[in-house]
Amino acid sequence: MWISRTPLRASFLGGGTDYPSHFRAHPGAVLGGTIDKYVYIQALPLAAIAEQSFRVTYRTTESVARVEDIQHPVIREALKLHGWTAPLNIATMSDLPGSTGLGSSSSFTVGFLNLLNRMRGIELTRYELARQAIHMEQDILKENVGVQDQIHAAFGGLARYEFTGDSFSIEPLRLTTSRLTLLNSSMLLVYTGGQRSASTVLQSQDQRTKSGANESYLREMYEMTRIGASLLEAAGDDLSTIVRFAELLDHGWQLKRQLGNSVSNSAIDELYIHGKELGAWGGKLLGAGGGGFVLFLADPNLHPVFSERFGSGNVVKVALTNGGSTVTNIH
Repeated sequence: MWISRTPLRASFLGGGTDYPSHFRAHPGAVLGGTIDKYVYIQALPLAAIAEQSFRVTYRTTESVARVEDIQHPVIREALKLHGWTAPLNIATMSDLPGSTGLGSSSSFTVGFLNLLNRMRGIELTRYELARQAIHMEQDILKENVGVQDQIHAAFGGLARYEFTGDSFSIEPLRLTTSRLTLLNSSMLLVYTGGQRSASTVLQSQDQRTKSGANESYLREMYEMTRIGASLLEAAGDDLSTIVRFAELLDHGWQLKRQLGNSVSNSAIDELYIHGKELGAWGGKLLGAGGGGFVLFLADPNLHPVFSERFGSGNVVKVALTNGGSTVTNIH
């Protein structure tokens, strides 16, 4: 059995500048990191006498004879792309629900491509893996998605990624142990109670970006990634640094709300206001918008108050983690 484990991510700053409609004309950048929540994919080669050649288990279960009959788009197209015909049992699991702003779709794509290549005896570089995932989502599946999620999932860790034209570069952040510990202990996610398709949410935003209506917002959001990286790496008091970083996230969220009509709604705005009233230093909605998780940075001593206000089942503790997608072979 082969198993891939691929991290989800929390995007702090710059989300929206990682779409081709922006960075092919203007530089884009994001600052974010992978978190200790994962997408898992298991693949078990089956005997040639298997009744159905392909069994795929996710929110539903498929049993089909041909690759072309698989309904799951990433699995179908990845198997077709690599000419895979041998019988296979595939099962997927995730620590947190999909379509909640944590980059789960791209984590799945990265994880499955990593798994498939390793099963074929090929070990891709992180750069190659990210590129394959971007190609799959943007060119083959024609999804309206950016490029940060695939890169986060492939590389892992806390970093600033810059996009120019068709290339990207990575700047890993170097935080002191005490600062990283404080940042991790301050982070919590609050579920808004809604899932959504990022591709759908982004339609109006992409149209505004192409028309130039979002250019000033995106330019400022790009510059904020430099400010945020410098802030986290600079010498100084850890607590005041994290508070200032949280305030930067807050400002970035206010800018992001201007990018399109579907980014936020009254329920999300109300939840965010309540979080600030409970003492959060700052935060933002993760992902494209419209639902999912809100990330707050707050004094760890206040976290129980968030659980009381929003319900313990809706509050999730997370921490940044190093390392991207990995594959294990169990004999």
